[in-house]
Amino acid sequence: MYICICNALKDRQLAEAANDCNSVADVFKKCGTRPQCGKCLNDVADLIDNARAAQGEMVLAAE
Repeated sequence: MYICICNALKDRQLAEAANDCNSVADVFKKCGTRPQCGKCLNDVADLIDNARAAQGEMVLAAE
């Protein structure tokens, strides 16, 4: 599903980029784009939060 219509970025692309990023700007930079209209910024921030939570769960499972 498209999250960022302006840059034609799908949820999977953004979620993958969010795994290694700490900010919305970093996610767009990793995708080689910049935010345009800003309607997707909250969704991208949620993807970053989800990636951090998943990484935290993986650390806890490894302990």
